[in-house]
Amino acid sequence: MPDHTSEQDIINILKMLDESPSSRIREGTESFSFPTQSAGANVGAADGFIKVEQGKISVGNPSDGGRFPTIQAIHPIKLFVNSKQIDKVTKVTSESEISWEIDEEPLFEITISDDKVEAYLTINRTKRHAWMLTDKSPSLNVMLTAKEDLTIVLETLSLQDIITAVENMQIKMNVDVVAIHTEIHRPSFRPVTIARGQSPVPGQDAQLNLFFSENIENFFTEVKGSIDFKNHMNIPSVKKGDVIAKKVSPVQGQAGYDVFGNVLLPEPVQDIHILGKDTVEITPDSKVIALKEGRPRVTGNKVKYFDINTAYIVPGNVNLETGNIVFSGDVIVYGDVMDNMIIESLGNIYVSGSVFNSTLTATGSIAVKGNVIGSRLYSGYFGMLYNRLYNSSKQLIELLEKMIESAQLLLHELAKKNIQVRYGQVLVLITENKYQQVMDVVKELLGVITSIQSYNKNDLDQLKNDLELFLQPAKMIEVMTEPRMEDFLRILKEAYMRVALSQETSVQIAIDQGQTSILKSNGDILIRKEGLIQCDLYSAGNIIFFSEDSVCRGSKLEAGDTISAMYVGGTSGVGTSLKAAKKVIVKKMFEGKVIVDRYSVDIFEPVEEKTFDRNNIRQMS
Repeated sequence: MPDHTSEQDIINILKMLDESPSSRIREGTESFSFPTQSAGANVGAADGFIKVEQGKISVGNPSDGGRFPTIQAIHPIKLFVNSKQIDKVTKVTSESEISWEIDEEPLFEITISDDKVEAYLTINRTKRHAWMLTDKSPSLNVMLTAKEDLTIVLETLSLQDIITAVENMQIKMNVDVVAIHTEIHRPSFRPVTIARGQSPVPGQDAQLNLFFSENIENFFTEVKGSIDFKNHMNIPSVKKGDVIAKKVSPVQGQAGYDVFGNVLLPEPVQDIHILGKDTVEITPDSKVIALKEGRPRVTGNKVKYFDINTAYIVPGNVNLETGNIVFSGDVIVYGDVMDNMIIESLGNIYVSGSVFNSTLTATGSIAVKGNVIGSRLYSGYFGMLYNRLYNSSKQLIELLEKMIESAQLLLHELAKKNIQVRYGQVLVLITENKYQQVMDVVKELLGVITSIQSYNKNDLDQLKNDLELFLQPAKMIEVMTEPRMEDFLRILKEAYMRVALSQETSVQIAIDQGQTSILKSNGDILIRKEGLIQCDLYSAGNIIFFSEDSVCRGSKLEAGDTISAMYVGGTSGVGTSLKAAKKVIVKKMFEGKVIVDRYSVDIFEPVEEKTFDRNNIRQMS
């Protein structure tokens, strides 16, 4: 043995001999060689090593500053060092606990469909064999590999294995044993259905069939270039006794069951509740019959209200002579709406002329044959929001509820002091000292009620009397009581709800052209002829330009669905913006901004026959 051999070297040799019984040092015939030192290594240093033999992993530590050995494994081996799985090169010592296992698929898998109505068997292999580590000679860095020993069968797939797994998973409905047996003997190695439940049969929601059009279509008829007024503008109309709608009752679905035997209930069906005002009759078989002539309409969301609208007809212009128009039905104007006028309709508004610097609000649709200049048009939901009766009533309800609460608190404190005060006097004091704005709201609401043109105007007489009482403090002290105040609040809420429930389900605004105007609709907005200049439009549905030559300049358009325009931008000097939730279609766009969903693009050079959607805008930007 060389003179420079240290005690530690000897110990290392002994460990190697203990771990590798097949290695023998035969005295006089064979000597042990230490790992060769790399250039520049310390004299006497010896690197550690890893050896794999007959499935056993041995590690030898380095000596005199040598390097520690490293180990790594490739699939399908899962390697563990000190009980922790490793997936990268790892240093080990003779004290490290090294173990391994094979990561292989199970012989078979049973899966369940998302709706739990079917169970599937997938056979990955029919036999499982033993695996052996590949022998590795002593090395500083070892990559473990393994191979399958096809001569040693550890497990063979049987029918009972699969049946037991099915039972353990509690699968019990319509188990197909034949399919399992066939798959074992002739495996397809693809999912095979082995159990089936029964899907629930869906029901049918209630349906509402309308036998009238809710949209404005060709409401003006021209004969030889002039408007034919005799045809009542083609406004949808029914006669007394006509069936205007019919509800088809919902059909309940049928329950099913999953592969575990659990009951699967169908989705609950949705019913439609229909109610009629005194102008319609609802029969036991859910038919809606008109009791008078007029325009049928349906309002409401969860509950559908049917009514026959009466029309208020203005044969000429709406101007200072006619005054503002507030009507609880349709308003038909055969002339123009002149400067600074207001039309408020709990129905549709039809104008055969133009609208100048005025405000039109309709809980239904608005149709204007001519120009809309410097005006504001609000239909449907927006017609309700901008209705003065709605707004003033809502504001006054909120104030009165606070006043009633304040009055109760004040009366309670006065009672503690044995002070008796009239309820009306308390209200006057609260109004004068805390809620002075009530008087302005009362005056506004009185002005609206006074201007109402309605066939049921008398319904608001009591409300009008109570409002006028607020303007007479002395009389209010004498006659106002707590019960009367509560009754006043109830009547006010009824007037408020009358407007709220007048919002029709399918609305639109249709005009020929517009300039410096605002149009808002919770349905579509239709531009039939020349187009728009410096207008703001908002539609919860679509904004559609019909004429091939229509323009859209210096305007801001926003649609909840699609904008379809012809010539966009130009010489107005004001930028044009088109914003839609789904897409924007243009025949030609000179300049402006296009926004679809959350994506936008600025147009500086003309584009033609272009459809913008979120995908191509994202690519352009």
